[in-house]
Amino acid sequence: MNPTLSPPRRGPLARLIAARPLLSFFVLSFAPSFAYEFVCILVLRLPLVPWMFAAPFIGPFLAAFVVTAAADGRAGTRALLRDLVHWRVGARWYVLVALGLPAFLMLCVLPLPGALAAFRPDPAAVPEWMVGFVIVLVVGGPLGEEPGWRNFATPRLQERFGPVLGTFVLGVMWGLWHLPLFLIEGYNHAGRDLSATVVPYLVFLGFTIAIAYPFTWLYNRTEGSGPIAVVAHAFFNVTLLPVLFPGIGNSLRYEVVQLAGFTVLAVVLLAATRGRLGRRPEAVAAPRMRGRSSAGYPHGS
Repeated sequence: MNPTLSPPRRGPLARLIAARPLLSFFVLSFAPSFAYEFVCILVLRLPLVPWMFAAPFIGPFLAAFVVTAAADGRAGTRALLRDLVHWRVGARWYVLVALGLPAFLMLCVLPLPGALAAFRPDPAAVPEWMVGFVIVLVVGGPLGEEPGWRNFATPRLQERFGPVLGTFVLGVMWGLWHLPLFLIEGYNHAGRDLSATVVPYLVFLGFTIAIAYPFTWLYNRTEGSGPIAVVAHAFFNVTLLPVLFPGIGNSLRYEVVQLAGFTVLAVVLLAATRGRLGRRPEAVAAPRMRGRSSAGYPHGS
């Protein structure tokens, strides 16, 4: 006669994480990354590349798996992994991300002085652009961040606050997570001192909030596709600017135009979806498990 198997016991730390998965996720996303970045930037004086590539993986990437394992065990971890490789979502979504998103980013160039005259596509720049795109996609922010922001945090924040407020919270946290990188002069136009860094950072923070809404819409419409989110993120990090507009630099003015453009896009998406951002009504009543409790709702906050 086989003995009855009791459920595995969780230690006090795992129980604490399970009781507050969202809070635990953000703490574990920020604390290791910030500590690593402060040491690299302020103590060792290391450059952005390649040293900062590790920050997303020891932050939101690792936090997503640690919290999911503590809160939902192996079933939740398997569900998270399934979402990360959920690539069968229909060709139109890849077309939208691979063509529509870069096209929108390039439209944001047009208001810049001399943009039309600078439009000189350079086929010779494509191979170098492709190499940079692949490197950033694999070892940069997209693959390191998206499992945390989108596949872990987005469903829980939507369930707790709804799509509109939940996405706003995520956009703020996403922007705040990048704050230590603005200690590096030149990162997204950061200056030598605080006064020269405040405006570039506020533009960046507004941008992460604005683009969080299209990301949530993509997440909902593709049923949490990890590859779609990663590819979309990569196109934000490695734009076609040097290929199509080789005479236009990635200036702060260009980023302000992007902020305006994606804010308009976010408003249009909110209006067109009536604030649901593509979230289906049945997902509210009985959401598909993605590292959630058996009832389909997150374990606390």
